[in-house]
Amino acid sequence: MIIPRKQMQKIVEELEGTIQKNINIMDETGCIIASSDLSRIGTYHSGAQRVIRQKLDELVISDADEYAGAKNGINLPIIIEEKIVGVVGITGEKEEVQILGKIIQKMTKILIMDSYQNIQKKNMENMRNNFLFSWLFGNDDSGESEENLQLRGQLLGIDIDFDRVVVVFGVIEKKLHAQPKDAEDEQRLYDQVIREIKRCLKKEANHPVCQIGTKIIGFFHSSDQQEILKYAQEIIYNVEKQYSCQLYAGVGAVGTNRLEIRRSYREADTACNLAMRLKNKKIKVYSDVDIELLLENISKQDRELFVKRIFKDCEEEETVRWVQLLRCYSENNGSITKTAEDLYIHKNTLQYRLSKLKEATGYDPRNIVESIPLYIAMLIYEFDHTTE
Repeated sequence: MIIPRKQMQKIVEELEGTIQKNINIMDETGCIIASSDLSRIGTYHSGAQRVIRQKLDELVISDADEYAGAKNGINLPIIIEEKIVGVVGITGEKEEVQILGKIIQKMTKILIMDSYQNIQKKNMENMRNNFLFSWLFGNDDSGESEENLQLRGQLLGIDIDFDRVVVVFGVIEKKLHAQPKDAEDEQRLYDQVIREIKRCLKKEANHPVCQIGTKIIGFFHSSDQQEILKYAQEIIYNVEKQYSCQLYAGVGAVGTNRLEIRRSYREADTACNLAMRLKNKKIKVYSDVDIELLLENISKQDRELFVKRIFKDCEEEETVRWVQLLRCYSENNGSITKTAEDLYIHKNTLQYRLSKLKEATGYDPRNIVESIPLYIAMLIYEFDHTTE
């Protein structure tokens, strides 16, 4: 077992705070890899080397000159799985440190094992992420058979035979501080969101989750859209309640094989990008996205030109009023009575405004054919201004 130096230094600092003594941790070669005295890190401790070489239960040093790189104190082996993986040393007089020795030895072993298990867990998580990444983006010409892919998935606890719906989550961090957060802080937020997603899905097995870039990908083992939307709503609610961020989701169609699951991912990613851009709905289902998807694929310049052509020489304030009028009129399916009620105006006043709209644009919203370009201009204006 290779002792990770960064974690060992944290362990030293924890132990030193408990016993108020200088502590060193040496690796299996006798090199000091963590110490209360930072100047000793990287030097060799010949006393530790003797403990490792002769497999001693302990080594008390009363004369520092006897061992190069050593000071008075006690040195004890760190034994994990019947193998000495390092040595922990406590600096001080024999009478002071011998009583603490066994306690510190056990505490160090526990902390190392905990750190090691966390590393193993992280390594397993990375292997799962790499598998899911290759599942989505791997080269089909790599020569890997479907059977081999299936076996790799099973070894990692992922069954690729299930039908899947891919859900892509996008995180937008709330800017609460003037100073931007560093990469570690951002990754910490993503890790917290992933943990919450997994917690919400814990009651259902085989819903693997991974992070790809700035997105969090969920592979839902379900073809019930309402069930998936319920999960997504619960996840968004819990994440936003606990953490300083906004969470959006895009949902793809069900996939029954690798190609279809890749398609489901592309759909979910597109829907998620729209949700994050428009911010008018927390969850967007790709199959429900129609006009918005069309508008997204038209350049912003062309969209702006179309709106200007329809509303001609109208000032911005006037354009906003016409868009609001058209929105209310379209939501009421062209009903003069209902639109007038919603706008708290008389029906004759509404008729007058609609006539003025025709005068300003050349299109009459009361005419089915002429209402189409007006409706499209309204959608484009709302689409572009919702994203600002």
